[in-house]
Amino acid sequence: MIVVKDPVCGMVFVKEDAAGQTLYKGETYYFCAPSCKKSFDSDPQKYLAAFNDIQSSKGSNEINIREDEKE
Repeated sequence: MIVVKDPVCGMVFVKEDAAGQTLYKGETYYFCAPSCKKSFDSDPQKYLAAFNDIQSSKGSNEINIREDEKE
């Protein structure tokens, strides 16, 4: 299972449950709700400044979770 983090609100959710996605500068970003996608699409740099600082140490906005690691 792959979980992702919404760059607007910070919610973590299963990638397949995304309400939308945007390709921006070669990177795909996933959103928990259409309103988060709309906010991001209107001003990506506003949201990516903080998001990329956090994610840079991980190298991706995806987190792989093995099925046996779920609670």
